[in-house]
Order: sequence, then structure tokens, then C-alpha cells
Amino acid sequence: MKLIRVLVLFVGCLPFFAGAETIKLGQVSLSFYAVTGGVVQHVLEKEGYTVELIEGSHAEIYPKVGSGEVDILAASWLPNAHAALYRNVEGSTFKLAKLYADARLYWTVPEYVPATLVSSIEDLLKPEVRSRMPATIVSLPESTGLTMLGREVLKQYGLEATGYQLQAAPPATWIANFKSAYDTGAWVVFPLWQPQWMNAVYKLRVLEDPRQIFGVDSAYLIANHQLKSKLSSRALSHLSNIRLSIAAITEMDRSMNIDKVSPRQAAERWIAANPEQVDSWRPK
Repeated sequence: MKLIRVLVLFVGCLPFFAGAETIKLGQVSLSFYAVTGGVVQHVLEKEGYTVELIEGSHAEIYPKVGSGEVDILAASWLPNAHAALYRNVEGSTFKLAKLYADARLYWTVPEYVPATLVSSIEDLLKPEVRSRMPATIVSLPESTGLTMLGREVLKQYGLEATGYQLQAAPPATWIANFKSAYDTGAWVVFPLWQPQWMNAVYKLRVLEDPRQIFGVDSAYLIANHQLKSKLSSRALSHLSNIRLSIAAITEMDRSMNIDKVSPRQAAERWIAANPEQVDSWRPK
């Protein structure tokens, strides 16, 4: 009887011991990363772990996951958008899960800009387009794939020679510049990506990229190698099974930005609406 009682007590304490480990979850300070992080946090907490969120720019977060100051990063876009950042941490990290495919960076214009004039990045060179399109294309901070590859777009398409320039800016400035143009019907080139909530709210047209500079990525959950000693094999398996989609992230991102809920609330809304999918991630 004593042995049984001890075993019962030990088993009952397992969640406590699992939860004693704090996992540091890193994410870039953009809302679509935040809702993705909300899903990852949900899974970790279901496995009994405490989660500490660490946010920052791309340039700040990547070195932290490389050094182990951050255990997990949600998420890394590979093989294109985050290639330069990932290269510096590849040796100290591993890909834990492929969260979603078809992650894309691109340039857009509002749909009210005639498609007969502007349907491709190359069309920005047309004299009749150049005369109406602002020379300054406002993008995100310098360390983002959107801006690093955007500078390559300027060079490869010869846009610099006609006066176009790319301005790296904080997210608030990037959005405000677009909204100001959209609200007045002015022409504007808007660097964007999917998944992102603005695709679901505004009428935009993605510009063709004949030179395929932006490419197509998958979003990975990457982790420092030390995570393997911090998590149980079950928890690692649970995380590795997470599968999302462009539509799911866009829905959560829209909920956060339009309904004004927290990233975690947006994630929990989606989780509650998709119980079978979420249950399928749990190890059998």
C-alpha cells in the first residue's frame, strides 16, 4: 500500500516538475508572428511548461536564439526571406516544426491602380506609371527580409536608375504611409507578405515578380539545441506536430488588429474553433 501511495504521489507531481522549467519563446515584434507565438505558447503550457515571451526585431531575436538566450523562435522564413539571419545561427539551432508553407514576400498596389498599367514590378519603369507613383517606397526596418530583398528588387529591375528608393521604417510608419495613400485614392507601392491581416481587409493586387527575387518560403519553428534537454520527448513531439496555414494565421492576425484582442486571445479563439486540428498535434 505504501508503495502504491508513493507512486500515486510521484505521478501526481509530474506536471509540476515539467512546469518547473521555463521556456523562453522568442518572436519578432510584428502581429502575425505574435499570434503564431500564441499557438506555440498554448502547446507548451498544455504540456505543463511556463513560457516567457521575448520580443524584438529580427536583428535582435536571431542572435538570442543562436546563443540560447531564447529557446524557440516562432518563426523563421526559409530558404529565402531570413536566409542571411539564419546563416549565423544554423549551427546552434534545429528546425523543430514546419508551421506553414507558401509564405511569401511581395510588392502590392491598391486595386484602384489600373491593372492594364501596373501588374508587374517591371511596369513601375513605364514613364506613365513613374510620373504618378511616389519615388519613395516605404518598407519595414532594415533587418527584415522584406527590406533586404526589396533592395535587391530595386537593383535587379533597374528601379534605382529611374529615381525609386526604398525607405526602411518602423511598422507604424509603414502602415500609416499606405493608409494615407489608400484613403485618398493615391497611387502607392506597398511592400507586404502573406500571411498578413491587411490582405484580408484592403483590396490589393500583388505585383508579378518575373525575376523571382522574393521567392516562396516555409515558416519554421526553430530552436536552440539546448531545448532538447529542457523539454520532454512528448513535448518536443507535440511541438513538432504543429501545422498551421496562411488562412489560419491571417484569420488570427486580423482578429488581433481589427477586433483588438491580444495575440494570445486571437490564438485561443482560433484554437477553440478548430479543436480537431489542434487535437491532431497531440502525440498518441
